[in-house]
Amino acid sequence: MNEEKENIIKKSGVCEDYLVICDHASNNIPLEYRNLGISKKDIESHRAFDLGASEVASELAILLSCNLVMTNFSRLLIDPNRGKDDPTLIPKLSEGKIIKGNLEISMSENDIERSKRILRFYLPYHKQINRFINKSLDNGKTPKILSIHSFTPSWKGKKRDIDVGILWDKDDRLSKIFLSSLKNFKVGDNKPYSGRLKNDTLFKHATSQGIPHVLIEIRQDLLKKEKDKLQWAEKIHNVLKENEKTIKSFSIKKYGSYTL
Repeated sequence: MNEEKENIIKKSGVCEDYLVICDHASNNIPLEYRNLGISKKDIESHRAFDLGASEVASELAILLSCNLVMTNFSRLLIDPNRGKDDPTLIPKLSEGKIIKGNLEISMSENDIERSKRILRFYLPYHKQINRFINKSLDNGKTPKILSIHSFTPSWKGKKRDIDVGILWDKDDRLSKIFLSSLKNFKVGDNKPYSGRLKNDTLFKHATSQGIPHVLIEIRQDLLKKEKDKLQWAEKIHNVLKENEKTIKSFSIKKYGSYTL
């Protein structure tokens, strides 16, 4: 089987004004990795992927009739939302749990297993995102990138008090729209995480190229039922439609990054 097809889920739509991506869509770990030495319970948890995010991303891409790129591998194998120089690219620890299958992998570019995972999982994902971006640009379109994630209701025993987080760096064009439009929810401005991470997915594909973008984090207990996931996709879609004229005016513009 072609490695790219094995590891990347992609759908071609007709609208090139948007591109939906999902960095942590799957908890898939090929059999040869023997679950990286961790339990099935951990693989089915947020440690391995963003619960509910893939369904929201898929439905949103359908509503927008746009292209979609989602990972088909667990971030425990390699995290596509990290730079290749990030020490958490292949995590040895995840929320206090030791990932035994990663302990022997070093940061060295000469590390065989590290190189293998980059070639097999990491690069095909990013190459596919690049292809869709370049296709839009070649056709005179400015693709707006929507990155879909989910987060746990509590962290280190403390309840998180937001429903949805809007993450961004210096380019706040899309984030401002979502922050002002989701008034019926408790919205986190660069919470529960900061959107300012050098060499993450949006830094590589959006910030560095001046492409409008936003990362949307939804609390996982709000995505338990299938109807909840579909409704969140509809909420995001409605914000985009209500602000369509403004969003359509966005062009390539480099704002830089707070990380530089």
